[in-house]
Amino acid sequence: MESTIEIRWSGDPGKIKRAIQSIEPDDPDAFNVDFIHHESLIEAIITVKASSLSTAKATADDILACLGAATVAGDVLED
Repeated sequence: MESTIEIRWSGDPGKIKRAIQSIEPDDPDAFNVDFIHHESLIEAIITVKASSLSTAKATADDILACLGAATVAGDVLED
């Protein structure tokens, strides 16, 4: 049975796009990203599909950790 996890992230378009671009090359088939534009903000919708819930959760955890690291790195470079 396929499992799906959806991660939604809203905020500054530049920060979100840079963070997502930094993780996309790692495993492009593991997840899909769609963007919705809201005036000056953007919402990224990251969809993870896997053959089991545990695999989907592990992938989502990896994505969140990588996005967190990419965001911190981007903040450090901006300062």
